[in-house]
Amino acid sequence: MKLRRALVTVAATAALPFALTACSGGSGSPSKDTSAPSAGAGAPETRLLNGTRLKSLLLPVGVLPKGYKADPEATRDSGGSLAAPSAKKPVDLASACPKLEASAWIQTSGVEGAAFAQGDFVNASQEEFNQELDSYRGTDAQTVMKRLEQVLKHCAHFKDTSGDTKASVTIKTTTVPKMGDQTLKAELIAPEWEGGTTLVASRVGNVVVTTFYSVQSGDKGAAGLDLTKKIVAGVQQAK
Repeated sequence: MKLRRALVTVAATAALPFALTACSGGSGSPSKDTSAPSAGAGAPETRLLNGTRLKSLLLPVGVLPKGYKADPEATRDSGGSLAAPSAKKPVDLASACPKLEASAWIQTSGVEGAAFAQGDFVNASQEEFNQELDSYRGTDAQTVMKRLEQVLKHCAHFKDTSGDTKASVTIKTTTVPKMGDQTLKAELIAPEWEGGTTLVASRVGNVVVTTFYSVQSGDKGAAGLDLTKKIVAGVQQAK
């Protein structure tokens, strides 16, 4: 598991670096099969996209607004191998809410994928756009979406005391129709922050696309939804 950086912007006079979080994409040893069949109860057998293939579906920096640059410390993938299957962890609602303020927020699901790829971009104001694609075995992708919905509902209102600036965070979650097989959009705001963060999770078959767009502007990263739609379209063509 590798570390990656995520930033959350807060009000007053400064931007607050939020957290270092471990990257998702499987914690077990890699298997030799780079595109193994995936099967689960009631699920048809499908092929898994490995990290190299998922990487090719990430958006390039040119799609983002002017001024964003790739962050090499938070841009990586799991390569051509698949992680060995691992047991699901229970959803830890007690500690989940602050983790939604970091780019690795998919980890709140407690489900490890077979492969992943992620790309991260920041600008001079330390605004951040992070994209991640994770492929899952069997029905794990559906489980991830159900658990993320559970976490977002639980964290609709919470106090963030993890940084120097305490924040009363509100999360507004909506479903997005006609986007992938299932899509959730969540907007994080707090009176103590300047701007806000938009999270999007979208399932396409056994791949889950998650994005994190944290900005200081009034749109609170709303453009993250359209950027995610572009990724989803690419995944649909790759299936």
